[in-house]
Amino acid sequence: MKRGVLKRALCGGLAAVMVLSMAACGGGTGTTAVNSTEEKTTEAKASGEQKVIKFMHRFPDEPYNSFIESKLHEYEAMHPEIKFEITSAQNQEYKEKIKIVVGGDDTPDIFFSWVGDFTERFIREDLILDLTPYMEADQQWKDSLIESQIEQYINKDGMLYGIPFRLDCKLFFYNSKIFEENNIEVPKTWDEFMAACETLKAAGITPIAYGNQEPWSASHYIGTLNQIFVPDDVRAKDYDPASGEFTDPGYVEALKHYQSLLPYMTENPNGVKPDMGRTNFVMEMAAMYYAELIEIPYIKQDNPDMNFGMFNFPKVEGAKGNQDILTGVPEGFVVSSKTQYPDECVEFLKWFLGKEVGTQQCQEIGWFNAAKGTTEGLTDTALLDGYQAVMDAKAMSAWLDNALYSTVCDEYLTTVSDLTNGDITPEEAMAKIQVKAKEAQTLVGTGK
Repeated sequence: MKRGVLKRALCGGLAAVMVLSMAACGGGTGTTAVNSTEEKTTEAKASGEQKVIKFMHRFPDEPYNSFIESKLHEYEAMHPEIKFEITSAQNQEYKEKIKIVVGGDDTPDIFFSWVGDFTERFIREDLILDLTPYMEADQQWKDSLIESQIEQYINKDGMLYGIPFRLDCKLFFYNSKIFEENNIEVPKTWDEFMAACETLKAAGITPIAYGNQEPWSASHYIGTLNQIFVPDDVRAKDYDPASGEFTDPGYVEALKHYQSLLPYMTENPNGVKPDMGRTNFVMEMAAMYYAELIEIPYIKQDNPDMNFGMFNFPKVEGAKGNQDILTGVPEGFVVSSKTQYPDECVEFLKWFLGKEVGTQQCQEIGWFNAAKGTTEGLTDTALLDGYQAVMDAKAMSAWLDNALYSTVCDEYLTTVSDLTNGDITPEEAMAKIQVKAKEAQTLVGTGK
């Protein structure tokens, strides 16, 4: 067990023992509160009034799982008529499982889901609750949330379909010591970036840590490069499964630039898990790592003494896309349209994804939600810098693997994996994707 996790676990255990000891000793108001809650819960169960809400998330790792579960149990204590049935799964397993259970008899009432077509597929089948009426009816709730982040969960039809649980974006992290020892300035342009990679490689240092055994990792690079090389209106048309063609030459250019990075990346990245790529960076076996904001706590946990900085993806001179977009969007929770308890689910989300819990979440596990003012008292400069990058972003975009229609996404991930292995050219890759895009136009609306 990691040192930081063990410490938190011990602290949590001691806290639990203290609470139990106070209750056993008949300790004043604490005992009264516990007994009162137990009595209310018993009464609710006996009267059949207890409402079971199925809650599914994708954070089974510690300390994130414990934080989430503790908050759900805290809410149960405050609302004895509510009982949560909690399930979770790791990222890839979660993606597969949630596609199966949503719409079935075992649909979670509240579940984690991503911005983009990943959730739009459920919306097309009327499986997601529209939160717009709830938000419009509660101005205080609306005003308490960061507008730029809430907007990410509003689709083209104006439907608010989710509330952010954690803010995220993609930035290049760099080892400050390695950069200083090799006289490398933080690159701002593509040419400066490639020159830095060449300097590091010549010094016997792997420039970029990278693992693509789970191909979503490559999609973050490709998604960013697509934004740089393809105009916004063209991408919007192509990412819509009803009209996607992917014939713009910028898509091939994006793949070529990705290809040019491979000589500077971890060897055989398709055989390396994404989190091992991060580990290589943390162990100072590579100078840079294209990382998500939410990975900062993992890095600090595994190497508390590491000194690192962050910079935006370098700009490419003459590119025809939008270079002001920051890759990444918030990730959050949605409510099933099939739930028996829509009002109760929304009331819970107001609390769970609000400022009070968000501040605790920020301090305890290093993740930000979309409530305003959650960074008050935070002193971690890396977290604050990452948070500011999101706040300063002129625009943000969904992860490519969540933005695309499922069959187009699968083809993209497969062909980019083949490109990474050197088995296919950028032109051949895009030809395959174009075929899938054409097929997708006929599938939209069929439930596939």
